Amino acid sequence: MLRNKAELPLELANELTLNAAVFSRLVPIRHRVMHGRPLGTEDPSTTITLLGAFGSRHWKETRQVLDRLGQDPTWEPYFEKLPAPFEKTLHNLPEPDWDETTFIGRKDESQKLLSSLRSRRNPVITVTGEGGIGKTALALDVAYTLVDSDNNPYEAVLWVSLKTEKLTAYGVEELKDAIQGFDHTVVALGQGLDSDFSGSLAELATALDGIECLIIVDNLESAQGQEIVEMYDALPDSVNYLFTSRLGIGQLERRFPLPPLSQQEAKLLLRRFAVARQQKRLASLSETAITNVVEQLRNSPLGIRWYVLASEAGRIPLDTLRNQRELLDFCVKNVYDSLSENSKAVLTVLRALDRSIGFDEFAILTELQIDELRVVTQELTRGSLVVVEAEAAGAIAGRLALTPTARSFLPRPDHTGAFIAAVLLRERRFKASIEEAFSEKKYINPQRVRPRDASDHPAMYLLQMALTFAKSGQIGKAHEHVERAKSFNPEFSEAYRVSGFLRTLEGHNETAVSEYQTALSYASDPETVAATNHALADVLARRLHDAALALPHARKAYDLYRCGDTALMLGKVLVWTAQFGEGQEYIEEALDAAAGRQRLIISTVLIDSWARWADEEYRDRNYKNAFEMARTGFVSGLELVSDVQPDNKLVNTLAECCINSFRGWAKSESTLSPHDLRLFQKMTAFTRRRCTSISPKKRHYLQEALGTALARMDKASETYADLQSAQAALVSV
Repeated sequence: MLRNKAELPLELANELTLNAAVFSRLVPIRHRVMHGRPLGTEDPSTTITLLGAFGSRHWKETRQVLDRLGQDPTWEPYFEKLPAPFEKTLHNLPEPDWDETTFIGRKDESQKLLSSLRSRRNPVITVTGEGGIGKTALALDVAYTLVDSDNNPYEAVLWVSLKTEKLTAYGVEELKDAIQGFDHTVVALGQGLDSDFSGSLAELATALDGIECLIIVDNLESAQGQEIVEMYDALPDSVNYLFTSRLGIGQLERRFPLPPLSQQEAKLLLRRFAVARQQKRLASLSETAITNVVEQLRNSPLGIRWYVLASEAGRIPLDTLRNQRELLDFCVKNVYDSLSENSKAVLTVLRALDRSIGFDEFAILTELQIDELRVVTQELTRGSLVVVEAEAAGAIAGRLALTPTARSFLPRPDHTGAFIAAVLLRERRFKASIEEAFSEKKYINPQRVRPRDASDHPAMYLLQMALTFAKSGQIGKAHEHVERAKSFNPEFSEAYRVSGFLRTLEGHNETAVSEYQTALSYASDPETVAATNHALADVLARRLHDAALALPHARKAYDLYRCGDTALMLGKVLVWTAQFGEGQEYIEEALDAAAGRQRLIISTVLIDSWARWADEEYRDRNYKNAFEMARTGFVSGLELVSDVQPDNKLVNTLAECCINSFRGWAKSESTLSPHDLRLFQKMTAFTRRRCTSISPKKRHYLQEALGTALARMDKASETYADLQSAQAALVSV
């Protein structure tokens, strides 16, 4: 007409010229309407908008139709659908069942699936998802797009549906003439090529030889997986496959998981379907109300259609939302019934916990092995009953969660049952261990495990359990828990630190050092590095008696985490390396921060440092200094032994001060002042009173020191008698 517009009325010629571009957009829509293709979401509104440009007297019938639609948007003129002429692709695609609403949403999913089918890189693609999520609709929409496009690599598209039942407002109904069995499936596919086909799989393979073909099998869960594998093996390589299934076939395939509609798409579907079914009350729901409805229906296309149809059948909409058992059973029950017992147990636990949960934590709470849990997870994700959510942006680990439909389908389990009760008990302990880990405690505690982030919580719990077992003497069980923690997180430094701690309890000190060094190679945060250096310094100095090697680790621990524990460790190691003055400064710092029993322990360490300092001075023949150092230590600790039953460690440390005082004075040339005489009287009184608490070795040295002092003491003095009395008390023991 445009080429011959000179022959047209001027008004019409101008109108066609101005709107020539409109026809390229109208023709595909007209093609879809006339030949029974699925309509796009925007097709109706686009058509009305485009045709609005034609308003001259030459478009009288068009104006009448537009006016009629303006008065009644639900009106639809009757016309006979015609087969598309000159179709380039042979197909037997059925008419879609969403004509009332058009195909809503799924734009991204459609493009991705279409691209995969065109590339033919994956010979088998399975669209998976829970029942009613829209797998069939997506497959059919993409199939029609392929058939009608110029960029279609297939010469034939063959469709067969294995669906045997459908959900209606009145319940589940069996489909008449549903395909039963694999042989019928083969025949149905062959009849897409030749209506008279009634042959076998081998004959279908012969018929398809050399034909670039896409076979679409809808509702594959009704078939046996092995039968599909046989089909794949028998048919020629020129055949590609698109399946829809709630389960998938578990092999060969590239899975294409289909999520629910977005909330906006779900609301649009509900309004359009309600209008189509003349449910004006539902179509006019407020934005808040319709959002609540689609949320309760989990944005499921089937759920939305079932809800509208139930309303059309006279059911009360609120009651329909509250009682969705028919819908849930239709979507989930056949998948659930086919699960293994382990998978059902996992679902029960997830329903009881009612939250998403990491794999490691789940393995701890259920006492399942990780490998076993992953096998179960694969089965449940194939059945669209669970999803694996990302732990965090960019994280490798995942969290296990029920799909909304599975959560609604599963009843809340009885918490009094032995299995669930045990799981919930372990969960409470798990949460308590996390709270303990993050409690504010300004000291180094080998019983406290420090997680880096939430991904360490399961391993942390196992390590704390290991420490509990170790405390009760069950070292074997403690090691089992440590090894399991390492398997969860092999780069978690605390697993190696706790392992080192267990090795020290067993006396395997060299192995402990190796474990602590491995822990340091993984440790990063200051507190963890400090705690590990503190533990390493302790085993090197106290267990392996190598204070010089321990010193840099003790300093590192103190520099990174200044507290009473690190100050005390640094002080002790300095004393053990004969750096007494500096060492005592750190010990006194620790003493200032201590209270209760800890204060007594640190005081004993400080007195011991004086005794060691005195001993060092004595060996260097600084006898007067030895006497003064030992005297200072004894005086500072004397008031601590006023209790009826003092600490034996303190008693023996004070005995060491007495030894160095007596022998230091005996070797010196100094005379005793009145203060010194009174001090000797206190030392002898202490010896007589506490002689049974002094170790045999120290009693022997104390007797010798008293003898040396007696040899120099004036026999006529009162102090001489006191020394004799103390010596006699030691001999009597």
